[in-house]
Amino acid sequence: MPDQRRSVLGRALRILDTVSDAPGGLTLSQISRRAGVPLTTAHRIVGELHAWGALERSPSGGYQIGLRLWELAAVTPRSMGLRQVALPFMQDLFETTHRGVHLAIREKDQVLFVERFTSQETAADRAQVGARYELHATAIGLVLLAYAPSDVQEAALAGPLAVPDWHPPVTDRELRATLAEIRRSGYAVTSIRGEFRSVAAPIYGPAGAVAAALSLILPITEPYGPRLAHLQATTRGISRVLGSPQGRATAPAGRFRFG
Repeated sequence: MPDQRRSVLGRALRILDTVSDAPGGLTLSQISRRAGVPLTTAHRIVGELHAWGALERSPSGGYQIGLRLWELAAVTPRSMGLRQVALPFMQDLFETTHRGVHLAIREKDQVLFVERFTSQETAADRAQVGARYELHATAIGLVLLAYAPSDVQEAALAGPLAVPDWHPPVTDRELRATLAEIRRSGYAVTSIRGEFRSVAAPIYGPAGAVAAALSLILPITEPYGPRLAHLQATTRGISRVLGSPQGRATAPAGRFRFG
């Protein structure tokens, strides 16, 4: 019986993973085929997940991730405290710069976006809340990778450095040099599809380790120096409220709330 239960749970998790990769929703037959679950079993599991709220019907009639999972994720200890602290700072940064603001954490070998504010220009940005990317594929991920434990960095450097279609290829030697430069300067900058630029900086937790990162999305034609100063003042403020010694550094004067 325990093995059977684990098998059912495993199939349910595979179905959720499958649906999460298709934001527009999937039909029952598509879920069955892509998840490798027999149609009759998929019908039963999808029905239970739908009744519980983990899945909901999309406008096209297919199944998509439901709000119940979002509600659970929103109260996880790792993200809840961070979001509560960061949100007023992110709001101030957004109102000051009128640019997109992203908050992310490292989840194993990926970057996980946990909150964002979007500008008119970046409203269609793919970095939705809950989205995941390879750490080396975005500025915010590069910051998290640069300050990650050495074994995480070495695993990333040793593995295939796959990147999105809009990202230029990268070698392990280039990535190693980039991570060293981020640790030296304290921030990362990358281009997004040749139209935008992402500028990211670390957020430190109570133990002095990097707990998260924050990024601004700017038009590629806009100099990032002045915005970087706003971004770093914001990350210092968040770090200070989180109890990090790094947050006690003197920040540039501005309208950011540090309390």
